[in-house]
Amino acid sequence: MLLSSRLVAVPAETSAYQKVKTFIETKKPAQIVLSPEGEFITCFNDSVAGWVEKKFTPALVNQIQTRLEPYLKVNLNAQGFAEAATRALENEKDETNYDAIWVRDNVWVYYGLLQNPNRRSDARKLLLALWDYYATDVQIARFRQIIANPALSTDSMAMPHIRFDGNSPTLEDVMVDGKPQVWNHRQIDAHGLLFTAIGEAIDQQLIDLNELTEKRLRVLALYPLFLQRIKFYDYEDAGAWEEIPRKNTSSIALATRSLQVWRKLMYAQNNSAYSKRLKDFLLKQSTDISNVWSEPSLNNSISQGLNTVKIQLRLGGESPNYKPDDVRFRLADAALVVLIQPSPLEGLTEEEMRKTLLIIETLKRPTGFLRYTRDSYQGGNYWIKPKEDSFDAPTLTGDTSSRNAFLARLSQLIPNTEAQWFFDSLLVLARLHLAETTKNPQLRQQDIHAATVHLKRALGQITGQGLITADGKGVEAWQTPESINTVVIENQRFLLPSPITPLNWAKAGLSMALDKYETIISQ
Repeated sequence: MLLSSRLVAVPAETSAYQKVKTFIETKKPAQIVLSPEGEFITCFNDSVAGWVEKKFTPALVNQIQTRLEPYLKVNLNAQGFAEAATRALENEKDETNYDAIWVRDNVWVYYGLLQNPNRRSDARKLLLALWDYYATDVQIARFRQIIANPALSTDSMAMPHIRFDGNSPTLEDVMVDGKPQVWNHRQIDAHGLLFTAIGEAIDQQLIDLNELTEKRLRVLALYPLFLQRIKFYDYEDAGAWEEIPRKNTSSIALATRSLQVWRKLMYAQNNSAYSKRLKDFLLKQSTDISNVWSEPSLNNSISQGLNTVKIQLRLGGESPNYKPDDVRFRLADAALVVLIQPSPLEGLTEEEMRKTLLIIETLKRPTGFLRYTRDSYQGGNYWIKPKEDSFDAPTLTGDTSSRNAFLARLSQLIPNTEAQWFFDSLLVLARLHLAETTKNPQLRQQDIHAATVHLKRALGQITGQGLITADGKGVEAWQTPESINTVVIENQRFLLPSPITPLNWAKAGLSMALDKYETIISQ
């Protein structure tokens, strides 16, 4: 079991490295539990360890949900958004800028809120707030300039933005030294995720007909033409991890999925008042816009996107269309989970979905999943390097979209110390989707077994009493980290939660995983 839960008293002037060293010498951060599923699960919280060593029943999962509910709650700010992380004290500036609003993270939070009957109004509020951000004049101007001149799509700041200051009355960019922070906004995965969620919300009548305002429809009308002009099915973007642009299967899949959702709304439900409202609006738009919304045009775009996804899966994964020694070449990437969740891409076979999960499975590590191998972000001692060991490259959450910046950060990675992320929760959802859709009862049993292991691993990341994060600072119990980080102290390796704790995307993922898992095993 864990040792004493008291925090080690360390003088304020002590270096972060020394704080971590003193803590590690005094306290065992985690314990390893053998679960009934035959898996060794690393647990940072004593109570979680007690859950993990038991067989999960509907009653126990319900008990876990009740215990975690106050800690998994995601609060929206006055503007209706969820900050990426709420690690800083109230009214304290987060020096990592994780108090910013990421579109991608917020859509995942939306899905998390949506599955809670008591939070559906908050889900609506969040989704409409995101749509209104996209409907701002400056954001619409970005869509229009790319449509007019697709060559600008290689300019990361010219592209529609996917990250902003949610506390700004006008939703401006995050500012650094009085200027908008340079950020790689070439992220079609975030756009695809948002427009998928909006389309599904309309399909479920979560959004009222009178909420399809002209301003909101104005940006929606531009979206398929924007994708067509940049040739999204062949477009290199920064992807979910916001790094060097590559032709990402996950990004193309999300853009494709968004078009599938809108095709269904426009043509499979031809007589709905919602589709009539949109069609009436499109009749007033330019020929280019109205043409791209035609059923043949949408079918063509969807086919192009789906074809790319299938080809790249056959080649091995995320961005396999490069020479193996190219920094853009990648097979396994945790972002591939979006082919299956939160909105499954239509047109994939069960075999292709299972292959996707097998690819991701190669990234499994003791306490989480890598984003990809040799991922230098939050690698060993990332937060406690002495200043003299730092290098002239991006800030902690800075831009690594150039080859030089990406390689400069990679050069600082201690081998085999990549951060182990919270993605077990998302893999619970993916496995349970397969369990629901497969016709093979044996595969269904395997999927539920795998989902159980993923869920226990996700719970294992929750912080316990008296713990510190990988930067030497204290952290409250029952928090969900972005990742588990490695610290190397006198040639020994230890695991501690990332300072980015709690992460709201991790909260949403775990909340959805628990809810879906209880539903499945209760059947």
